Amino acid sequence: MVVIFVRQVYLVLLKKKPTPEDVAAEEAATAEAAAVVAAEMPPSSVELRKAEPKKRISRERKSKVEKLHNRAIALINKREPKEAVKTLVSGLAIDPNNLDAQKELGRLYLDQKMWVKAAAVYKGLAEKTNDPVDYSHLGLSLYNAGELDEAAMAYQQAITLDPDRSQRYVSLGQVYKDAGKLPLALIAFNKALELEIGNVDYLLVTADTHIKMENYGEADALLHKVLDIAPMSKIARKMLKEIEKLKKLPIEDMGNV
Repeated sequence: MVVIFVRQVYLVLLKKKPTPEDVAAEEAATAEAAAVVAAEMPPSSVELRKAEPKKRISRERKSKVEKLHNRAIALINKREPKEAVKTLVSGLAIDPNNLDAQKELGRLYLDQKMWVKAAAVYKGLAEKTNDPVDYSHLGLSLYNAGELDEAAMAYQQAITLDPDRSQRYVSLGQVYKDAGKLPLALIAFNKALELEIGNVDYLLVTADTHIKMENYGEADALLHKVLDIAPMSKIARKMLKEIEKLKKLPIEDMGNV
C-alpha cells in the first residue's frame, strides 16, 4: 500500500494528469501490493471475511485465478499443503468470491488440524452458500477449537437445512455432552437412533450418556440391544459391569465416580 500512496503523492506534487501508462502501472502496483498484504494478514480478516458484492474481474485476472487454483490442486496432489495454502490465498486476494478456492482452503486447514483457521473459512463459506455441509465443517472446526456453544449452533443450522443425516445429530450430541448439557445430548442421540435404529456406535454413546445421568435401567436396555446385534462387543460388556458397580455404590459416593 505504501507503493500506491507514494506514487499518488508524486503525481499530485507534480500537478500532472495521470497518463494511461500511469494508470496501468498504478493498477499493476495495486494488484501486487494486495497479494503481498493478503498473504501476510490473518485468515479472519482476509481469507474469510465476507465477500463484497460480486464484481466482474477482467479476463486476464480470471485467467490468473484459474492458474493459481490449478497450481494449488497440483500442490495438494503432491502433498505440499503449505504451498497449496499460500497459492489459494493468493488467488483469493484477487477474487475473494471464488467458492471453490475457499472450499479447498477449508479442507486443507481441516486436514492439518488448524481448527481456528478452518472455522474462519467455513464461517465465511456457510454464510455465502447456506450449505449444510459447510455448516457441518464449521461445527467440526469450532468443536475442535473448543468453541462448544458456537459449534452447537453450526450443527443445529446444518440439521435445519438437512434433517436426515444421523451423523449430524451425533456430532451435535457430542458437543452437548462435552459441554455438560446431558439432557440435550440425549435428545440428539435419540434422534440419531430414530434414523439408524441398529447403529451400534449410536447405541453405545447413548448408553454412556444415560450412565452419566444415572439412568441405569435405560443404559442397561440399550447395551443389551448392542449385544443382540454384536454379541462379542467388549465395550458393551465393560459398560454393563460398570453399571453393576455403580448400582452398588452408596449414593454419597456416586458423584465422585
